[in-house]
Amino acid sequence: MSIFTLGGIVFIVAFTFFKISAFRKSKAEQTWQKITIVGLVDYLVLIVGTIGTGILFMSLYSMGHG
Repeated sequence: MSIFTLGGIVFIVAFTFFKISAFRKSKAEQTWQKITIVGLVDYLVLIVGTIGTGILFMSLYSMGHG
């Protein structure tokens, strides 16, 4: 269980650094609202991808180990 917790913490830290970097490179006329919406959409896409990959991995694992 701790490996999943550690993975989640690493994901959140990496995502936060990614968003900080993207914010620094963004244009000055972009508003906080637009940046926040983009961040939330990115976050939701990553969550869906992570859950989908987890389901795929567990399905393949279950098929391989009976």
